[in-house]
Amino acid sequence: MATLAPPQPLLRSLTAGFHANWQSYALIAAINTGIALVLWTDDVRPFWHPLVTVQIYGFCIAFCVNASAPWDRTSPILRLVGACALGAVIGVILVIIVKDYSIDYVRARLMFFWSNLFAAWVMGLLVSLMFYVKARETRAAAVLMKAEAERHLLSKQAIEAELKLMQAQVEPHFLFNTLASVQFLTETDPPKASQLLAHLTDYLRAALPQLRASSTTLGKEADLAEAYLSILKMRIGPRLKFSMEIPPQLRTHPFPPNLLISIVENAIKHGIEPAADGGTVTVSARHDDDSVIIAVVDTGRGLTSDGRTAGQGVGLSNVRERLAALYGPRARFALEPVAPRGARAELRLPYQAPMV
Repeated sequence: MATLAPPQPLLRSLTAGFHANWQSYALIAAINTGIALVLWTDDVRPFWHPLVTVQIYGFCIAFCVNASAPWDRTSPILRLVGACALGAVIGVILVIIVKDYSIDYVRARLMFFWSNLFAAWVMGLLVSLMFYVKARETRAAAVLMKAEAERHLLSKQAIEAELKLMQAQVEPHFLFNTLASVQFLTETDPPKASQLLAHLTDYLRAALPQLRASSTTLGKEADLAEAYLSILKMRIGPRLKFSMEIPPQLRTHPFPPNLLISIVENAIKHGIEPAADGGTVTVSARHDDDSVIIAVVDTGRGLTSDGRTAGQGVGLSNVRERLAALYGPRARFALEPVAPRGARAELRLPYQAPMV
């Protein structure tokens, strides 16, 4: 009699859950360890307790997301929701088994386990959504730049080189730190945790509409930058102030996706965060003849002798490369010091009159 073999698609999916390089495993472990350190601040037990719990949750969710491979399939968001939920359920079961909790202990602290399961699901879903947003934005930008290069009759080799140079740099560290802050505030200050989650929701709400578009508007980019700055303001506190000065008539002006947020991130990373007293970030835009000028001014540390002085960081290099591919010599990017302290990053793009 023939034996029944498991369905091949299921086996392939389960096997695919383990397909990742060692850097991915190391990154997941590092993120989990960081979250465990945050949780340990309010845990009287030895550090290995939150460490084991968070590592189990994190790797279970990562496995399920990797196995479901939602990135290139229909209904990716629903797949992400289901994969993260399944990973969280598997995680709580493994935690109970690994830590050898008795049935009576689980029953007595049932609400605690339910809250842990929900928190793990939310955190896993938000991280997965962020990677999904970044991946789709990178693909949209690559398609846009390739089309522009072809329009200028560049050679195939030049196009491929340009696309490699302009690949978006995924900098999700602020998201991981935000999620860790949410986890901590959930136990220490629930109202602030709710407020921080609201800002994070605003950020994702501003980013998700760009997934299906190769271009966006200045208003949408400004909303994305404002949500990002609101998140950081809760983390940094009074050290960070910001203002958005975008005229209503310029909010519908076409704008390259995620270009403004890259400049704002640079101002935070190299200007505000290194300064002991922080500073203010001001994002403004104005119409000047045949150009639109967008400026990001910070009153932080200012320009130093590192790569920021010449504006040669990876993020700013990508800004210049994207501008060159999209607009050629019609667009410019400049980074200069501001007195008495700070820096001014300025984008000058060709003005496109609104269609009547």
